[in-house]
Amino acid sequence: MRTIAAEDDWRPGAGIHALRARASMLAIIRAFFAEKDVMEVVTPVLGAAGVTDVHIDNLVLAHRGRQYFLQTSPEYAMKRLLAADSGAIYQTCPAFRGAEVGSRHNMEFTMLEWYRPGYSLQALMAEVELLVSQVARHFNMALPAFQHVTYKDSFLDRYGYDPHIADLDQLAKLAGNNARSEAAHLDPGSDRNDYLDLLFSAGIEASLQQPVFIREYPSTQAMLATTSEDEEGQLVADRFELFIRGVELANGFYELTERDTLHSRFEENNRKRVSCGLPEIPVDTKLLDAMAVMPQSAGVAMGLDRLLMLVTGSQTLDEVMPFTAIRL
Repeated sequence: MRTIAAEDDWRPGAGIHALRARASMLAIIRAFFAEKDVMEVVTPVLGAAGVTDVHIDNLVLAHRGRQYFLQTSPEYAMKRLLAADSGAIYQTCPAFRGAEVGSRHNMEFTMLEWYRPGYSLQALMAEVELLVSQVARHFNMALPAFQHVTYKDSFLDRYGYDPHIADLDQLAKLAGNNARSEAAHLDPGSDRNDYLDLLFSAGIEASLQQPVFIREYPSTQAMLATTSEDEEGQLVADRFELFIRGVELANGFYELTERDTLHSRFEENNRKRVSCGLPEIPVDTKLLDAMAVMPQSAGVAMGLDRLLMLVTGSQTLDEVMPFTAIRL
């Protein structure tokens, strides 16, 4: 982590230009959703449960014998609103993920998340493209038409392997040949997803310079998304990620509403956490209970600080956020 001169350690990282740019971006977002009759909501940053994903470090707050979790996204609370017939909703809010500090990561960041009952994943991607393009135009940044590439094709183009069927030994060998230094830091018990993530981040992400939706992730990376068969009959996750200039901006799902399947995924994540020496995370039973009446929806989370970096030509989050972790 870089240091700041003592005489300047009170100063914000973002200058007045960045602060005004953020205000303009937020105004555009609110106008965009108001025009589409998507309701703005506010949900708590504290939750009784965190996320079980082994790759996410929850920040925990203890108070009078009770444990709370700073939310890594407003997802769980927003889905409970959807189940209560809120209709289409969006939110801009702080989100928290521990151990994330760097040029593109901060423990606290600003997230835009929205849900569209009745939307397909394709309709949601079109809306994401429309919003990002509108924000970019405001800052005199012209973006070309967004591309759509499957996760499988990105791997075939880069490595010549089908990520849906490559076994662990093949992936480990690829990682050793193409991402030696990063592969050295993988735990000996790493699974296929760990190697797939490494290979994607080390060998593919940087090449995604033009706006592109990567879709049809491996079914084992479905997270809270549904799964379906692709054109070749392979089971894939109904989710996408948007990349521009090598940076992930958004992560979208066709949302899973099957309570038992969701519960089993949480339990499997906790089993892996235990095997990695990480604490188990309480399962959000209220979210599970809401699944019985949650409408079929498509939802997406977008990192607004990264979007602001893109449209202002900034290289680090510290340039667009008033006080990153290094300034606390």
